[in-house]
Amino acid sequence: MPTYKLYYFDGRGRAELCRILLAYGNIEYEDVRVSSEEWTKLKPTMPMGQLPVLERDGDMLCKSPVIARFLADTICKH
Repeated sequence: MPTYKLYYFDGRGRAELCRILLAYGNIEYEDVRVSSEEWTKLKPTMPMGQLPVLERDGDMLCKSPVIARFLADTICKH
């Protein structure tokens, strides 16, 4: 079973739809809340230097619409 990590700031924002889809699909994930201090260190390691990012077994997806489509497709396949 794949492992998921969702990286975003401590707030709803652009990651909220992704969190809702993960909950709807009963997909276990680690909700990584990034502070502004952590973000300055983490930014160079993130694709396109942006959040939200969904990490699945080491592969990273960025941009909330892309993540949402991926999760919806994953949920529909189950």
